[in-house]
Amino acid sequence: MWYHRNNNFKLEEGEKLLYRLVAEVGGKLVQFPIGSFLEWLEPKLFSPKNAVRRGTVVFRDDFDHGDQPDRNHWDYEVSMYGGYNWEIQVYTPERANAFIRNGHLFLKPTLTINNPRFDEQKLTTGVMDMHEMYGTCTNADRYGCRREGQNGMLPPVMSAKITSKATIRYGKVEVRARIPKGDWIWPAIWMLPRSSHYGQWPRSGEIDLMESRGNSVANDPSGHNHGVNEISSTLHWGPSANENRFSRTHGERQNNNGWNSDFHVYALDWTHNQLVISVDNHEVLRVNPPGGFWQYGGFSGDNIWRSGEHMAPFDQPFYLILNVAIGGTNGFFPDDWHYDTNKPWSNNSPHENADFWAHRNEWERTWIGDNVAMEIDWVQMTQY
Repeated sequence: MWYHRNNNFKLEEGEKLLYRLVAEVGGKLVQFPIGSFLEWLEPKLFSPKNAVRRGTVVFRDDFDHGDQPDRNHWDYEVSMYGGYNWEIQVYTPERANAFIRNGHLFLKPTLTINNPRFDEQKLTTGVMDMHEMYGTCTNADRYGCRREGQNGMLPPVMSAKITSKATIRYGKVEVRARIPKGDWIWPAIWMLPRSSHYGQWPRSGEIDLMESRGNSVANDPSGHNHGVNEISSTLHWGPSANENRFSRTHGERQNNNGWNSDFHVYALDWTHNQLVISVDNHEVLRVNPPGGFWQYGGFSGDNIWRSGEHMAPFDQPFYLILNVAIGGTNGFFPDDWHYDTNKPWSNNSPHENADFWAHRNEWERTWIGDNVAMEIDWVQMTQY
């Protein structure tokens, strides 16, 4: 394609501009009137194949420097609050739980008794105080900052959760990672809004790029295995927790070799019209509600997202979260499923930590070295 520009030439009303093309043919200059050989076509709209949406990389981390996540880019969760699911772990900034090695970030659960501050006896007689241990506590809910073992066993597992300082609103988020394997391990790559613009969860939305269960076997009553061979992607949204319509925006993908066996790229492609979550460019979930999420959810009353854009509540800046949780009583590990080892606790148990620890000899056999860690190669956020 070529073009010619002459900014010094002006046409008067009624005048015509004629073009000729001059080219060398057989050693001679030949003139071609433009209209004599060009075919004029009516303009048409088309969708180019293999189009690449342009964007600006606003954040990337290859974990090539230091021995822990860069605190200029990441914040640590430091709390025992259990993710509002009564999960078993305590999130710490310990190097044993979040460390960089050979250009990869490891988020690894460890036994609390392996920390020099604790032993078996102190799980039931000692004190775990986040401020005293780490000088901070990020979430005081559900006794998140301080617990005494005599009032219920202290968290028997330590793990890591980090959140990006960078946010994105429409764009692409990619994480290349190998997920962990081991009973009752719950890794997640997900996103939350920086501010609760539309109100508390789930009114302002949640984007789960990847969740998985570390168990080799997690069969539902129909016999379908939801263990480490399966990853799921979900959007959480609704006017209240009881009206969370996540089941309408949930997808799963299987891998017979187990998603833990290799690295995979988990990605979110987020535009003004839709959200698409994929793994290795294979779609897991696509959500594009033509009438918006309020209509899609079939809610009654005033639309709490009416002041937002078409994708509200998914029209605000979101940040990235990487974490490895353990257990929980919210139903992510249902009581009526069949697992490779007996489930140590029930989802209505008032002493989940003690139940879990009492069956340590069963689940600990499945926790092998760094296989229990989520290993992240790189993270990238591209703004459209």
